[in-house]
Amino acid sequence: MRVFFTNLGCKLNQAEVDRMARRFVAAGHGLAPSLESADLHVVNSCTVTHLAARDSRKIARRGHRLSPTLKTVLTGCYATDSRDEASALDGVDLVVTNDRKEQLLDAVHEAFPEFRPSGEGIPVPYVPLDLGLARALVKVEDGCNMRCSFCIIPSTRGRQRSRPVEDVVAEVQALAEGGYGEVVITGVQISEYDDDGRRLFDLVTALLARTTVPRIRLTSLAPWKFDERLLDLWSDRRLCRHIHMSLQSGSTSTLRRMRRPYSAEAYAQLADLLRRRITGLALTTDVIVGFPGETDQEFQESLQFTERMAFARPHIFTYSTRVGTHAATLPGEVDPRVKKERMRAMLDVGAQSQRQFWLGQLGSEADVIWENDLGDRWSGMTDHYIRVFAEAPRARTGALDRVRLESVTEKGVLAVAAA
Repeated sequence: MRVFFTNLGCKLNQAEVDRMARRFVAAGHGLAPSLESADLHVVNSCTVTHLAARDSRKIARRGHRLSPTLKTVLTGCYATDSRDEASALDGVDLVVTNDRKEQLLDAVHEAFPEFRPSGEGIPVPYVPLDLGLARALVKVEDGCNMRCSFCIIPSTRGRQRSRPVEDVVAEVQALAEGGYGEVVITGVQISEYDDDGRRLFDLVTALLARTTVPRIRLTSLAPWKFDERLLDLWSDRRLCRHIHMSLQSGSTSTLRRMRRPYSAEAYAQLADLLRRRITGLALTTDVIVGFPGETDQEFQESLQFTERMAFARPHIFTYSTRVGTHAATLPGEVDPRVKKERMRAMLDVGAQSQRQFWLGQLGSEADVIWENDLGDRWSGMTDHYIRVFAEAPRARTGALDRVRLESVTEKGVLAVAAA
């Protein structure tokens, strides 16, 4: 059987797709290079916004139009939040909710006996995939105990739970031995990682001490629960100088309605500490515009705060009502035209902020993991999250080189090999 995977949404979803793909390969199945050449389509869906849910439905129906024999499996957050609707979509043959995602391969074999492999498969838990050996994502925890008023994730992924340290270490080392140059540690709330009292600090310490992966990157860390012991670990250059710390709004009154347990000023103080302790840090974030009740003054506070923070890259979202969240019941819905104007203004600040970060790094050196051969040059990512383009005749996917950042382009930074 040839399987094609489509992922929507966050890095956690991508980590799950990678893990599922390895299990299919280990069982003896192949990965299809395109949907047209596949026997099975697995869609890992998203519902964090109404647009993500709409895209999930659209993509899940795509296979039915291509081939009447193609089977489609829909999993992920949209499939969990709207199971009946997902099951009724044209062309969807099987729905696997998040609580059964780890057993998706078994569910496929049970639903489609014709796809069961005849052999024993490959007895390797983390099979390297022929998808380019550059950056692998590893899920270390799932679920969330928070109740932010805008977020549907606690309903779709359940309570927080963590994988054992030893399990994570074994997977990361297997990926390193398979040729990956970087491992991205991801989850819903990795700041809440807790393996029987061993926290994120203990996990990262173990990964640095017991694996040979060239580079480790952490995904979103909570501004209300940042373990300052982590700061000492950045003395190891294998830990990327990049922290994603969601802001959501630069207005404290809006944060209160969002049920976020910090103020804008507390966020700014933590950001200042991080930048003082980690030289060249890329601080990225998420910002929502048009949250219910957001006044012109609150938006201006958020806009000015975002500009003041000089983020390396702010991800900007327009608020999207999710049924079942507290925010869906709040008064003061913002006019769609006002949302568009605010989105445009925040995007302008975000683009300028990113460009200024890039400009501020020119002349410095950075380590880059090469990802894509573009013909006349290679593309890769620095440890501080800058997309780099360079002539790199020695480069290969997953290789790590030191470069000097030379000039800014629309899509990233041009670089040359460091002397």
